[in-house]
Amino acid sequence: GPFRLLVYSQTDGFRHASIETGVETVRQLGLMHGFEVDHTEDPSAFTPHNLARYAAVMWLSTTGDLLDADQRSAFERYIADGGGYAGVHSASDTNYDWPFYGELVGAYFHSHPIFPLATDEGPGVQSGELRVEAPDQPSVAHLPQPWILSDEFYSFRSNPRGRVRVLLDIDESSYNQDPNTTNISQGSVLLGETGVMNDHPMSWCHDNLGGRAWYTALGHSVTLYGDGQFRQHLLNGILTAARRVEADCRPREDGPLAEPNTGPAIGFPGLIGDLIPLPIFP
Repeated sequence: GPFRLLVYSQTDGFRHASIETGVETVRQLGLMHGFEVDHTEDPSAFTPHNLARYAAVMWLSTTGDLLDADQRSAFERYIADGGGYAGVHSASDTNYDWPFYGELVGAYFHSHPIFPLATDEGPGVQSGELRVEAPDQPSVAHLPQPWILSDEFYSFRSNPRGRVRVLLDIDESSYNQDPNTTNISQGSVLLGETGVMNDHPMSWCHDNLGGRAWYTALGHSVTLYGDGQFRQHLLNGILTAARRVEADCRPREDGPLAEPNTGPAIGFPGLIGDLIPLPIFP
């Protein structure tokens, strides 16, 4: 049946160029599939009375520490009462000081590749292979195996597997993920940082906090919002969060057995002349 979705895209840090395209894409999906979409970057929208109007709230490429104490309390109550959450891309680079939100989104952003530098969508955007782990899930059931696309691929501070149902993971051997943005400090490349996770989830869902939560790490690139497979992924993620499609989001440990990504290293001149090791990828 019809429902309302609130799209929230406030940024208090890096702002993605794809936000406006993402909002317009979600509006189009709403028109095509019978749900209403409201968009805001005003945190005052987070009141009990206003949130009650929505089946789900999408945090679309948000960044920074957002919402005051009362607004956070209202959103926590909304989720506990069965409300839906859909997180897109840098929704995981948001609210590091709010433990409830960290559990809701599932994992916090750690890093993303910075090479290649000369890409139309920004540094680090490259092709990779994503693998469908849950073919019964509406937001990934339509995807090929593997799903090959170009975007900015996130690594996370922790692996959410076991606390969520992983829907997509990425084959780390299919793209170059070192060095990462967190390696960069005042123009030099720091040693000891890596985005390698070995087991590398990229989309998941769960029901841990009373409501339904769905997250995808994809959505950095403007052009991705014109891709039919990604639009279907986004649409059915919204419908999953709003409980308009059946989806089993019970957490589980199962998933692909990943081989450690530890290839031979070569010397590489750092950005200020330091020599750092980089793995060789196939």
